[in-house]
Amino acid sequence: MPPSAITSLHPYTKGCEARTHPPVAWPRILDVVSSDPRAVLVPVADRPEADLAVLVLHGGSSDSFEPVARTSLAAARLIPVAWAIARGPERPAVYRLRNSVRGWNGDGRAVLDDARTAIETISRTSTRRPDRPIVLVGHSLGGRVAFRLAGPAGATAVIGAVGLAPWAVEQDPVDHLDGVPLAVVQGTADRTIPEPTTRPWLARAAAAGAELDETVIDGGDHTMLRGWRRWHTATTAGVSWVRHAAARTR
Repeated sequence: MPPSAITSLHPYTKGCEARTHPPVAWPRILDVVSSDPRAVLVPVADRPEADLAVLVLHGGSSDSFEPVARTSLAAARLIPVAWAIARGPERPAVYRLRNSVRGWNGDGRAVLDDARTAIETISRTSTRRPDRPIVLVGHSLGGRVAFRLAGPAGATAVIGAVGLAPWAVEQDPVDHLDGVPLAVVQGTADRTIPEPTTRPWLARAAAAGAELDETVIDGGDHTMLRGWRRWHTATTAGVSWVRHAAARTR
């Protein structure tokens, strides 16, 4: 299956610092061969001068080929997270991806292709800073995508990832993570992906050479609504940590 095409939209920037910047025309991506244009890349804070970019990836389900609706709660809960990152100390350019399908569906091909295409799009359209690094921030299924694409396996521009209540499966690959910083934020009240279930994969990642920074939020649940300020603070801190950890290893 070829990579999914990504339709780009103008940013929805209510309450976001990005509204002080002039709008940028984001064209429909036509040079990706695909019959599925349902993946959407949304600039949240399009800052051409920023020396860091962040791609935010939402959650989903284990198995579903249904398209991700505009009203999807899984995608919507990442909107305030993206705003928090945009307002954070790194002042990065921030983008959100809405996947073409809801599920991982066995091998994750569709959602991984969506994210790869988004990474390529961000790099290609960063004309002022074509070599700027990218940090992936993913929730749940999005965390699984972020961990899979962090470092050389994703793109040379991706320097690391932040996983929020990540779906970390013990058998998932780790060999590509040597020297790659991964920040992990989890909650003690997560019943969807309990924190202990992620430990086997995290242990394998650490053994493969990944640099880990782990935060556990007391009472935090999978939706990231309970104690949301702590989730936002930990996320922005994770982005900063990944950036500086990656710089130390270069």
